[in-house]
Amino acid sequence: MDLLDWLLLVIRWAHALGAVAWVGGGIFYLLVLRPALGREPVGDGPRRAIGAEFRGLVHTAIGVLLITGIILSAARLTGDGVSPAYVVVLAVKITLALYMFYVVRFLRRRGYPEEAVGDAGWRGRVRREVGGPTGVLVAGVVVLGLADVLGMIVENNLSG
Repeated sequence: MDLLDWLLLVIRWAHALGAVAWVGGGIFYLLVLRPALGREPVGDGPRRAIGAEFRGLVHTAIGVLLITGIILSAARLTGDGVSPAYVVVLAVKITLALYMFYVVRFLRRRGYPEEAVGDAGWRGRVRREVGGPTGVLVAGVVVLGLADVLGMIVENNLSG
């Protein structure tokens, strides 16, 4: 392995760590923190503090994922083992990641979806969930799965 291979390994590791931190944090929020905060009366102060800390983690992860994702995509698309199937799966993965970035940056700036008022009924709930933590988490889990699919495609293309 030469220096470039080691550098790409570190970049790939940083990319995976950013994704795991964001998706893992989302799982913790949805499955542990939100239910616990719903059962126990907690003031706005702790909720805002938790939100600010998690937002910091997510914004750091987004920066890492954007920079490392661009580098890794360019390296892979100019290397061996790329097929039309790889490009299609990569395009889907990038589209879902951009959706996640958009939701966090533009749709969730003013507060959490569960704090939204006025949009009652099933349409409002769907809008809040798709543009909220549940939608972002589902997209993140799919993106993580697509990363494995991409690896499998490259391995199959290189071995056969």
